[in-house]
Amino acid sequence: MKLKSWFSKDGDATQRWQRKSLRHCSLRYGKLKPQVIREMDLPSQDNISLTSTETPPPLYIVDPLARGRAFRMVEEVDGYSVPQTPITPGAASICSFTSSRSGLNRLPRRRKRESVAKMSFRAAAALVKGRSLRESTLRRAQRRSFTPASFMEEDVVDFPDELDTSFFARRGWRKAKEGTPGPPKVPLRQEVVSVHGQRRGQRIVVPVKKLFAREKRPYGLGMVGKLTNRTYRKRIDSYVKRQIEDMDDHRPFFTYWITFVHLLITILAVSIYGFAPPGFSQHETVDSVLRNKGVYENVKFVQQENFWIGPSSVTLIHLGAKYSPCMRQDQQVHDLIREKRNIEKNSACCVRNDRSGCVQTTEEECSSTLAVWVKWPGHPSTPKLNGKDRRYGSVCHQDPRICLEPASVSPHEWPDDITKWPVCTRYNTGNHTNLPHIDCTITGRPCCIGTKGRCEITSREYCDFMKGYFHEEATLCSQVHCMDDVCGLLPFLNPEVPDQFYRLWLSLFLHAGILHCLVSVAFQMTILRDLEKLAGWLRISIIYILSGITGNLASAIFLPYRAEVGPAGSQFGILACLFVELFQCWQILAQPWRAFTKLLCVVLFLFAFGLLPWIDNFAHISGFISGFFLSFAFLPYVSFGRMDMYRKRCQIIIFLLVFVGLFSGLVVLFYVYPIKCEWCELLTCIPFTDKFCEKYDLNAHLH
Repeated sequence: MKLKSWFSKDGDATQRWQRKSLRHCSLRYGKLKPQVIREMDLPSQDNISLTSTETPPPLYIVDPLARGRAFRMVEEVDGYSVPQTPITPGAASICSFTSSRSGLNRLPRRRKRESVAKMSFRAAAALVKGRSLRESTLRRAQRRSFTPASFMEEDVVDFPDELDTSFFARRGWRKAKEGTPGPPKVPLRQEVVSVHGQRRGQRIVVPVKKLFAREKRPYGLGMVGKLTNRTYRKRIDSYVKRQIEDMDDHRPFFTYWITFVHLLITILAVSIYGFAPPGFSQHETVDSVLRNKGVYENVKFVQQENFWIGPSSVTLIHLGAKYSPCMRQDQQVHDLIREKRNIEKNSACCVRNDRSGCVQTTEEECSSTLAVWVKWPGHPSTPKLNGKDRRYGSVCHQDPRICLEPASVSPHEWPDDITKWPVCTRYNTGNHTNLPHIDCTITGRPCCIGTKGRCEITSREYCDFMKGYFHEEATLCSQVHCMDDVCGLLPFLNPEVPDQFYRLWLSLFLHAGILHCLVSVAFQMTILRDLEKLAGWLRISIIYILSGITGNLASAIFLPYRAEVGPAGSQFGILACLFVELFQCWQILAQPWRAFTKLLCVVLFLFAFGLLPWIDNFAHISGFISGFFLSFAFLPYVSFGRMDMYRKRCQIIIFLLVFVGLFSGLVVLFYVYPIKCEWCELLTCIPFTDKFCEKYDLNAHLH
């Protein structure tokens, strides 16, 4: 009802106004004199009945300006605190003029407090149902009995009952978005207090709401800014403030996805392939193993220890680690394979005199007293090729005269060079062929050992002991492709030319061990998650992936024989985003040089961390540089005027072109003009012990 009804000439209205004024005076200044009460026919303050129909019960108001604990609501001690709204003509209400200093003592006694378990269950149920606990409480409150509406019918004023406190409740310059839930509405101290008191369970609801609260990331500060006590300047232009307010908030979907993938792959890798010996040096295993000559020999297997508590280097290469010989045709590895084939071309089958066994060897390795070296064309078993004796051979358990598939018939006769012979899949079955290299029991077949494409004709026992790949179907090392076995994953399109370039980004999802994975998870759930709230999943994913690929490409150029895994380049590309964000908001920070110094110290410490094995500093440096360029192109920025906006747009184009040039140059150095760097390994692993950086089983100089 409008205010003019309060000043009506009607007698009843005047009497009601006088009664309300006297009641206000009695509540604010104390008990009235008895004669005044009798004159106004007003019942005594000590005998006010809430059930009286003649005089409605008073509605007590808590004064927001009153001081002292006695004037605070019971639940305000534990509740959510909101700054007080000043009493202005535009925000005042009738409640401000009818406050009581003793209203708290006149309220009915509260009911028994609910148990913590019940309140926790109600809060969890409200969150699961998709509504806040305030809505659930208000729904229950609507079913209660309240003071009749006619009591306040003439006190209604055209002012809002609940004031907007979003400006005071939020931190910094915040602008509420449409469709997004704001901060929890909290009853102000000048609101009307029901006779039943405030809603219950507030002490348990507020921590739950804070746990699920979505706080906007302030531009230029973030988590790192809070840790380094970074602050804004006291005076900031309104145009800049408006840009900061208009920046979008994002959910870190990419961070959660990449973290889940890292954890899943690490768990599967260690569950399937097991653990390498933990430590910082090399682990040696010695055992007596049956060799290809039919005697037991003491052999030693050397394996690099992994202090990250994870698989071995051979396993990591097989899973997709960055390893140059699997990504291109490495000249040193190719020369070793070709040298091995030239030796094998002049080999022959060494048959023991008792026909108990035979193995493919060179003449120096075959005993002249205990065995016969069946070498063509000097041996009577030499076959013909185009009417002439073959010059190379023989081969244990393989001969063009007894192989049915693929058959050696004109015009598809097997060449004279035994290193070009195919694998025979079907033989002419017969007990005796009168060929000594066929009728004997073969004791050695090709075995791929190590990570450099080395192949040996040896026994299965020795191959298993050396963690190699034994080929039961082949008879010569030239018939197998060891690099294909070592690299794993998808087979090469050309078995002679490795082409697994996808290792550049596949290795970003692998880790050297459990500890390595935990370090990545900790980084991603703090730094990466914080930056993704600012930039969004698409921009951050582009910077993360491209920085990691560029870092791995540089590592493959300078350290081609090191198996490296992990998103080291990606993480340093994300660290570069922090520097770019600092430079972009340099003019609005209070002490930018101090913030830059702190951030630089953190990055230098992490560069020093890359001197440990299995972590590549070349990936760190290249990932940081590429991430720096990409951050200028993709991160959101604040402009300080029209010219600054044009300058930053040109800056985006320039840094994109610089990144494309950097990446193209690295591709040329990797595939077209490979380079050799003798001292580069010192930048990624310092030998604290004699065998601390013992090539990880991957010699820089293959021999």
